[in-house]
Amino acid sequence: MRRTLNIIGLLCFICYSLIGITTVHATKLITINKIEIIGNERVPLKSIQDKIPFKEGFYLVDKQVNDAIKDIYSLGQFQDIKVNTISEKKGIVLQFIVDEKPVISHIEFDGNKKIKESDMRDEITQRKYHVLNEKKVMTSIANIKALYDQKRFYLADIDYYLETAANGDTTLVFEIDENRRAFVQKIQFIGNHVFSDDELRSIIRTKKRGPFSFMSKSGEYDENKLEIDTAILNYHYLNHGYLKAKIQPPKLSISNDKRFLFVIFHIHEGNQYRFGNVTLTGDVLTTSQELRESLESKTGDIYSHSVLGRDIMNLTVMYGNQGYAFANIIPNTVPNDNKLTADIHISISKGNQITVEKINIFGNDKTRDKVIRRELAIVESDRFSEAALQKSKENLMRLGYFEDVNIATPRGSRDDTVNIDITVTEKSTRNFNIGVGFSSIDQFMLNASVSMQNSFGTGISSSLSAELSKRRQMFMLSFNDPYFLDTNFMAGLSVYRSLYHFDGFKRESFGGSITLGRRFLNYLSASLSYNVEDVEASSFSLIVPQIFKQNTDALTSALSLTLSWDNRNNRVSPTKGLLSSVTNEVSGTKLGGDNDYYRLNAKNMLYVPMGFGFVFRQFSKLGYIKSLNDSTIPLFERYFSGGPYSLRGFNPNSIGPSVRIPNGPAGRDDKFVYGGDKLMLFIAEIETPIYDKAGLRGVIFFDAGNAYAENENYSFKDLRMDYGFGIRWMSPMGALRFEWGLPINRRAGEDKMVFNFTIGNFF
Repeated sequence: MRRTLNIIGLLCFICYSLIGITTVHATKLITINKIEIIGNERVPLKSIQDKIPFKEGFYLVDKQVNDAIKDIYSLGQFQDIKVNTISEKKGIVLQFIVDEKPVISHIEFDGNKKIKESDMRDEITQRKYHVLNEKKVMTSIANIKALYDQKRFYLADIDYYLETAANGDTTLVFEIDENRRAFVQKIQFIGNHVFSDDELRSIIRTKKRGPFSFMSKSGEYDENKLEIDTAILNYHYLNHGYLKAKIQPPKLSISNDKRFLFVIFHIHEGNQYRFGNVTLTGDVLTTSQELRESLESKTGDIYSHSVLGRDIMNLTVMYGNQGYAFANIIPNTVPNDNKLTADIHISISKGNQITVEKINIFGNDKTRDKVIRRELAIVESDRFSEAALQKSKENLMRLGYFEDVNIATPRGSRDDTVNIDITVTEKSTRNFNIGVGFSSIDQFMLNASVSMQNSFGTGISSSLSAELSKRRQMFMLSFNDPYFLDTNFMAGLSVYRSLYHFDGFKRESFGGSITLGRRFLNYLSASLSYNVEDVEASSFSLIVPQIFKQNTDALTSALSLTLSWDNRNNRVSPTKGLLSSVTNEVSGTKLGGDNDYYRLNAKNMLYVPMGFGFVFRQFSKLGYIKSLNDSTIPLFERYFSGGPYSLRGFNPNSIGPSVRIPNGPAGRDDKFVYGGDKLMLFIAEIETPIYDKAGLRGVIFFDAGNAYAENENYSFKDLRMDYGFGIRWMSPMGALRFEWGLPINRRAGEDKMVFNFTIGNFF
């Protein structure tokens, strides 16, 4: 049997060998007699020949020809290569027919309307008078597409084609079909059972198109927003205990006219989990029990990723306040699918206790280092403290000198030290404003001022201002040093001259004040001021009672003590915090003056951010003045209400105690408001963003207040009220206020609406 198999194998080998010999003789080898290059005009012949791996006299091998074609293509100079053979008696002529890429003579754009040609040319990587490079052309198309994406034309189509002129010049044309801006017509959720579609729509950034979408970007398709929305939805479910919720990337479909998009989110909610055991291990500063009690994450509560995040942040701050700047606090969440709980294991590695080695300040081109350093709650060689860092940042922002303050804490020269790098972005604190305006009360107005909130980078504020209108003239020069002689004392100086036309008389004054104060604790300060003012009331009309025409020319010499609380986040343009002050003022002959009185003023200004750029502001004031002799309080020291700085729905100084006086022997009676010795004023407003980049904001307000005579008491039932709306513009000329006030329970003789135009902030 074995012998038989050997014989069969031998026969097979012989047959295979015979077939191979026959095949070799059947395949005739072809000799390349000549190699020709046809079609090249710019590319040197030798550059092409160097890419051919065989020469004349070689046998023709298909693989070598294919390799030659690839290598010639690699020169990047040809858009097509063909191979042709011409048979001869003893071989062939092998021809490489090349089609060179054109040189681009011109670059043009067709179809663009929303983007300027100059902007697109900046994005073109294919250059004129260079050979066409398809890769650079595609890069150029991607860059142009990005420009359209920035304009929210996400459906723009960009392609290209070549045009060849009779003289051989080639023009590269980018063909653009801008289409229209894509609006989201519908947002749909599939798989959500716990949260309704409306609730989920309310938390994502992508919004469907509405009736007022033309006023904003609401409803426009934004690919970046959709990516963020997926994360927002996932985070929302995590904050409500759905640990294993999965949000798939949204699917998009587009209408036939390419105007509207339909967005669909597919959601797998899963089960809701609760907090299980919460344990802390590692470097525990006190005891695990004490740290657990400080956590918001409680066993049995619904699991929340944000709650856990706050706990980790609070622990980080807690350790940072003890000097452990690089404490490593890592939570590990372990779900139990059977019990639907999530155990939290928090591992703490406190590291070294850190001291501050060096404090570096960057970005303060104008502001001196000492102005910044004196606001810091931490100094070099102090133990590191997160709370002190946060306090330092708040103090710097409160100055109003900086747009932003960033604090970094790189390691120092040793493992137990840290450097504090403070980078400030300064904003302009020097303003020159001049403006004109018109209002229904003051008519023509002129305002000019020069102010420096941070004079020469020293932190001293100074201003020179002038205001002229039909009713008012004011000239003032003032200085204020919050760190007098580099101490915690404050010093101020002001000089002013004013003239104000009241209904029935005018008040002229010239005076000034000197103030010295000191800060206590973080936000409390006390100051003592001396004010001297030469006042004259004149040009009395017939309706002014005789009693108020006495003692009309007098010198006021007064001392005042003010206690203030100020924790506003910014002294120039606050949006959060409280400023409260109580001022006691005494004027009399013992101080060298003519007027004897005691005055008490209490003010309160509250700022509350409401989110989305909305700010709630509340202002209240209580005033009281009492004569220290038997004379009547002069007109020029009494309280009046009404006007752009109090009750905006009423004319200036038109609200308060009044009498009716005959206007001439046979004339009718006219109302004369003589003011009160008491004042109560409450103002509330909400400021809303319109176009923040241009400093344009809207406001709605409600005012209530009144002045009360000597024989009257403070009374809420006698308050006069108004409401209204306005527009505010932080213009290059300063803060411009356009406000319309409407009185509530309007009385005879009062206007239905009062328009106020003023220059300067209300608060």
